[in-house]
Amino acid sequence: MVKIRKATMKDLNDIVKIESDAFHMSKEMTEKDMIGRIKNYPDTFLVAEEEGKVVAHVFGPAFEKRYIEDKLYFENHPNQEGDAYQTILSLAVAPECRKRGIATELLDRMAQVAKLENRRAISLTCLPKLFSFYEKRGYQNEGKTTDDIPDPDNESSYNMVKKL
Repeated sequence: MVKIRKATMKDLNDIVKIESDAFHMSKEMTEKDMIGRIKNYPDTFLVAEEEGKVVAHVFGPAFEKRYIEDKLYFENHPNQEGDAYQTILSLAVAPECRKRGIATELLDRMAQVAKLENRRAISLTCLPKLFSFYEKRGYQNEGKTTDDIPDPDNESSYNMVKKL
């Protein structure tokens, strides 16, 4: 059984492994980023734990704008009371735990947190190959991002938004 809860520094090693493997990033850079994010997003950095081990996570700051801007990926933006939008900068599941509904559980819990904080919507960016996954969970494609960092295959990202 999977338990969804807030991330703590004790989860750091598991989080770093999942994130760096999912996004092909160095563990050193990922660790630095995750330390800041756990501190700055105490209510919106969630993990899925199974048998005492973190197997997935989702995180992102609250933001005053509807769409994610690239700066959110490169500098930690602490959650601010009154920000209208909840962002998701990352949703990652350990390979051996995929296709079991864990990502959906994390998205649902993030929506609950965002509603409690009176956010209007949840915003994320994704590649076209993920449209179907997010659309099945209530997100709508609102077009190509303006701050666009293409992925390694030179594909553009798109804004996906779920109204709360």
